[in-house]
Amino acid sequence: MVSQNQEQAIHSNQPNASRWLGQRLAEAKGAYIVASVLTLLSAGCFIVFSWYLSDFAALWLQKGQLTPKFLIYALAFLAGRYVFAHFASQSNYNAGNIIVSKIKKKLYPMLLNNNQSDSVSSTLFVTRISDDLKPFFAFFIPYSIASVLVSSLVLAVSFWVEKWVALILLISLLVIPMQMIVIGLGAEALHQKHINLFLKYSAVFYNRLQTIAEIVNLNNFKPQYNFLSKKSRELNKATTNVMRVAILSSAVLELFVSICIAAVAIYLGMSLLGIMTGPNYGKGYEFRTALFLLTLAPYFFFYLRKFVSAYHDRNKAIASAKLLMPLLREETDAPLVDAPEKLESFEINGLSYAYPDSPVKVLHNISLHLPAKGLVLVKGISGSGKSTLLKILTGSLFPLEGIASVNGRDNGWSHQWLKANSSYMNQFPFIFDGTLKYNVFLEKSAEKREWYPEFLDKIIGKKEQGWQSELSHNGKQLSGGEKQLVTLARMILHPRQVAILDEPTANLDSGTVEIILPEILKLAKQQLIIIASHEKIFDSVADTILNLNWGEQMNYE
Repeated sequence: MVSQNQEQAIHSNQPNASRWLGQRLAEAKGAYIVASVLTLLSAGCFIVFSWYLSDFAALWLQKGQLTPKFLIYALAFLAGRYVFAHFASQSNYNAGNIIVSKIKKKLYPMLLNNNQSDSVSSTLFVTRISDDLKPFFAFFIPYSIASVLVSSLVLAVSFWVEKWVALILLISLLVIPMQMIVIGLGAEALHQKHINLFLKYSAVFYNRLQTIAEIVNLNNFKPQYNFLSKKSRELNKATTNVMRVAILSSAVLELFVSICIAAVAIYLGMSLLGIMTGPNYGKGYEFRTALFLLTLAPYFFFYLRKFVSAYHDRNKAIASAKLLMPLLREETDAPLVDAPEKLESFEINGLSYAYPDSPVKVLHNISLHLPAKGLVLVKGISGSGKSTLLKILTGSLFPLEGIASVNGRDNGWSHQWLKANSSYMNQFPFIFDGTLKYNVFLEKSAEKREWYPEFLDKIIGKKEQGWQSELSHNGKQLSGGEKQLVTLARMILHPRQVAILDEPTANLDSGTVEIILPEILKLAKQQLIIIASHEKIFDSVADTILNLNWGEQMNYE
């Protein structure tokens, strides 16, 4: 059972997550303002269109007069409504891209420095969180703003023309959001459960896919198939529950909208018949006015419908924000010393490490002297602890047992120094959304940068846009080897005192390896290079070799 304190913590997360999401809006304030102005212009065009269309229809039906100019005016303003709406949607979409890109750029270093799971899980986390946050900023927020702006404008016009119609619309405007909030309270919990299952089971599915050959060879296919089927059914059930809430919210909305529009139509119909009390009792309302109000009534709900249909995007974003905030809120310890302090010595002694909630030590009693400059090779089969050791050497993980000492200092000082003075290339390099040139030079304006490693010519020559080729979705436009080359170029162009590479040649062909190996050796003459690799090519050029086997130090050369 959940304790009272835990329940309070859960409820307190709601406003915190909402507030955190709201604070991100300032990062694309300009785009949202432009979109809001365009939305108001679009709504104004539709109101004028409705007025001219009502004029045209009333003269034709009542007096048999065809006035083409009114129809032309109406069509012109209708076109304007769609043109302004198109550019407004583009501006809103750009706002979503801006905000999510900034979150991703901040999130990735946090995962790198605090990651206690494998790279696949981290990649899935970044991808899923981004996919859940973008609709919130690109659709839900714009539709909520548009609902307020357009509804207020239509209400103002309706009050000016006929207050009773405006009152009907106003009541619906107050009732519909309240019922959506009630539905949303349960939807948020469902979304959070769905996200947790997706992240958990996606990593499991990926792992089984990567080891499918071994599973078949070991004649273990049927048990694994049954295991994955069970997990898949659980994920499908969570997805179905989310879809049920989305369908329910849409159905409730359509019910309220239909009742409201019917109420407006009945009121205007009875007014035209002259049976309603009021200033026009016995006279009937003007037919043109009734047509105008009937045309406006459905438009009043246009953005409100979109807002409600996007409400589940808000629930997903809240659930994702709750997972994201603990990572982004983790306080980074203040540097204990100036970052530029030169590396003079690096000693590891009796180092052991076990991940939280795991009784098994990934590393056990490792001792190693690393030179201030040169190439250190860490060898071992998969699962021997190489990647964990590298994360400790970058300051990503804190050594709980033993010593990892820089310049003879304690673990705390050394940990901060390593975080500030090391660069790291893992097996799954990260690519920012932006141009190829930005990803290499890490500068928005890099026109003056001319020198770069020659091995990048192999990538630039394949791209039609060259340096200006746009990369997105973690560089899906690049192969795995090309991503590693881009990351290696970053390390060369932005050198730090310690460069750590995890399987740098894993996705490269032999020709490319022959190109980049001299570059790595050049770096090793200027700084400390630590490489984890299975490749024998590094054995003959390494200054120091550490061989690991299931976390144990086998030999040290």
